[in-house]
Amino acid sequence: MMMPRSSPSEQGVDARGLLRLLDALEPPGHGTHSLMIARHGAVIAEGWWAPYARDRVHLGYSLSKSFTATALGVLAEQGAIELDAPVLSYLVDLDTVDEVWRRVTVRHCISMTAGHSAEAWDWRGDSVPPDAGEGDPILGAILTTRVPDGEPGEVWAYNQVATYLVAQAVAAATGRSLTDQVRRLVIDPLTGDSARAQRTPQGRDLGFSGMHVTTPTILALAQTWLDGGRWQGEQLVPSSFAAAAPRPTPASLRASGMLGDWNHGYGMSFWGASHGYRGDGAYGQYAIVLPEYDVAVAITSEVVDMQVTLDHLWAHLLPAMVGATDPDADEQLDYRLGALRHPARSGGAAPHRVLTATRHEQSQLPPVYQSVTVQTTTAGHHRLVLHRSDGDLVTVVGDGTWLESTWPTPAGQPLAVAASGGWQGEAFTAELRLVETPHTMTVTVADGSVRLNWVMEPLTGPDPLQAVSFPF
Repeated sequence: MMMPRSSPSEQGVDARGLLRLLDALEPPGHGTHSLMIARHGAVIAEGWWAPYARDRVHLGYSLSKSFTATALGVLAEQGAIELDAPVLSYLVDLDTVDEVWRRVTVRHCISMTAGHSAEAWDWRGDSVPPDAGEGDPILGAILTTRVPDGEPGEVWAYNQVATYLVAQAVAAATGRSLTDQVRRLVIDPLTGDSARAQRTPQGRDLGFSGMHVTTPTILALAQTWLDGGRWQGEQLVPSSFAAAAPRPTPASLRASGMLGDWNHGYGMSFWGASHGYRGDGAYGQYAIVLPEYDVAVAITSEVVDMQVTLDHLWAHLLPAMVGATDPDADEQLDYRLGALRHPARSGGAAPHRVLTATRHEQSQLPPVYQSVTVQTTTAGHHRLVLHRSDGDLVTVVGDGTWLESTWPTPAGQPLAVAASGGWQGEAFTAELRLVETPHTMTVTVADGSVRLNWVMEPLTGPDPLQAVSFPF
């Protein structure tokens, strides 16, 4: 169900502050992909920087945890799973595991107070245990090599093991995968938009990462939590869970070493903050809830320093909630939001019709990417072929515009890529955006070799095909 639209002025917001926010988010080479802001339940600003778009899903990384928690709260209210039951009671015979595991509850896991004092699984999609032929090798590795070193409920550490256990417990308790439940209980009631998920090699949901959702779905999630679990007048999330989940646990408030807005504690898959609270994910994916201002914010991006984005919000968005409004600025903001784009790369005349270059040894993409071939077409764009040892990936590269291609993957699901580039003298450069993720590849052909690099390497590893996701 679509949220109503309104102008900033109608909701008591100074659009000049929102224009200053856009200025702050758009320095040269910025990484913002989308922005939506709602006040009093109405969307007052929304924009996507091309080639990103309203209907396109976007990898949320750890923002997935907030969707997991939302579904868990609904299931607990329905009696399908118990928050204070041992999490492993849904998965294994408790007599077969270390005694401390028997005291770890579902609630401990969703709040990351399972007893681990440090990251228990430095997860990368290319480093999960191989398929053992039966059962869940990841669960087996967790139970034997990731035993909590502290008392459950008393120790907090941000880690992936805890939420992975929640995902598996939900599937075991309900007979349906976590993403099935997120689709049924969260996404369909909110927007019904498309969604995708990354999974383990054995096909299991991660819970802690991997969910790809649209920006309107992220905003709707934030709005639901802002309204105490209600969506469009219906109680979606139980009010008791909606009140408890954002509240930081004492163990998280005692944890040391967190900086900035990460130093305000952690609840049940939501972070405390200097203003309100939020769900967030690596490289700048946000669902921000600001009860003091009755504001919800959704952002997707590709940034290193996530605190900078929050600082911009506090500096420009919050002051815009008070004081005079400006209808003329509303019009300026509307025009600005409609024209957002990442500049497409371009070039001059092609010195070569066809050029093949071998992989430079300092490339970040793995050696399976052996070479590339660039061909400039009569239509004025370029055909870039990445030669892998097991097959080719063909990309259409726009010269001064973004053109989209899809790459086949071993998992059978396509990977969407938007590309632009051109010749700069004897060198060819292109930017390849994996537009359903935060990530961007750069391709530079010069002197007979090609450098294949990442702006920010995916957490799934350096091979882009590892970023494959599945509809749910």
